[in-house]
Amino acid sequence: MEQSIIEKTVHTIKGRSIFLIGMMGSGKSQTGLKLAELLKYKYIDLDTLIEKLAKKSINQIFNDEGEDNFRELEANCLKETIKIPSLVISTGGGIVTKSENWGILRQGIIAWIDLDKDIAIERLKNEIKNRPLLQGKNLNDLYMSIFQSRENLYSQADLRIQVKKENIEEVALKIINAINKEIIS
Repeated sequence: MEQSIIEKTVHTIKGRSIFLIGMMGSGKSQTGLKLAELLKYKYIDLDTLIEKLAKKSINQIFNDEGEDNFRELEANCLKETIKIPSLVISTGGGIVTKSENWGILRQGIIAWIDLDKDIAIERLKNEIKNRPLLQGKNLNDLYMSIFQSRENLYSQADLRIQVKKENIEEVALKIINAINKEIIS
């Protein structure tokens, strides 16, 4: 059953790329990898691509050059991805904040991985040092203020995938099912 819905999806979306958006810690990278595997697509983690091109970590880019320069680099990398068909692309949580990025995102299918806030915060507790936007006092307040500033933008995605305790494969299958239900039909 699963295999046939996957094949149907691949056949129907004809190489359209799938962009995963959502808050930091929502599992975009791991889900993207699994989704690409299931669809037999190639996978790109935009943050990893940026780090390779800049030859430094996202944290270093934020510290050395500031968020605006990082967003510029991110937008340029995003523009390159759309030239390649059949990709699953995990984006950084803030990709939605630059309006010009939406023109590129809309050329593919945009799936918002909307992870339960408490689970996200729990995950992020161990990663604060690698998250430039979370440097500060109260993780919960910081997370909520970032989320509230982006929620409207995230909600413009083609698909909203609500996630609580599902594993990576279950989330990837939820995306495939949503594509079938909301995009294909």
